[in-house]
Amino acid sequence: MRKFAFFVFALVAQPAEANDWEKFFVAVPQEGAIDATTAPEILQSSGDLSRDLEGMFRRGFVPVGYSSFNAPNSKTKDGQRLAEKIHARYLIVATNLTSQRTGVIPLSTPTATTSYTRGVATAYGGGQSATGTYSGVTTTFGTQTNLVPFSVSRFDKTAVYFKEIPRKGAGLKIRDLTNEEMIAIGTRHALAVQFVRDNSPAYEADIFPGDIITLVNGELADAQHWRAAVNGPQPMQVHILRDRSAKDIKINIPPQWQGLP
Repeated sequence: MRKFAFFVFALVAQPAEANDWEKFFVAVPQEGAIDATTAPEILQSSGDLSRDLEGMFRRGFVPVGYSSFNAPNSKTKDGQRLAEKIHARYLIVATNLTSQRTGVIPLSTPTATTSYTRGVATAYGGGQSATGTYSGVTTTFGTQTNLVPFSVSRFDKTAVYFKEIPRKGAGLKIRDLTNEEMIAIGTRHALAVQFVRDNSPAYEADIFPGDIITLVNGELADAQHWRAAVNGPQPMQVHILRDRSAKDIKINIPPQWQGLP
């Protein structure tokens, strides 16, 4: 019985996932990301990571890391503590039940039943008698089996940590071209627009996610020419492909948005 009691105590006393959010944390370096000065806020995932990332970028926030692992509970408090530790402003959390098992465990414990016997006895002999009392104690040892119910659940837990980025550049999130896109436009020297920040220069110029920028001020749309144009004389002119149609758009980068490294 002592051994069993110790086992239960040890099981409960084990640290749960106190370090798992940090253990499985993967940093995503973001140049110029701004440390938060307030407590991090938890946002629930929409269930579509791409949509979540776009929504945060539109607000001016980018992921600086993420944690993803499987655990026996759905608690997220330690994820919030990690967000505070790395000075993230927001974290988007998703928890999904992946498995659940229930059953019973037979538990046998020792039992002891004690009975007491008392009475009066009279003995006869030699024409005389004697009367007295007697008592006895009987202990019977055995076992008792009880069925202890249990439930074991497992959860996939994910958190993405976000920091604000400065208002610099055109306000675009650029992604790599797909092979299909490179074949369709006949070059790999282009910039594909993934997200557009709200109220940014690109937003005001009606640049949309999915646009492919092929020319920047008449030159190939690579990272070097893009930075030079953003930090150079304004407005800058870009040539884009949208739904297989070509279009020229002027983007005006105000002085306060210039300074893109």
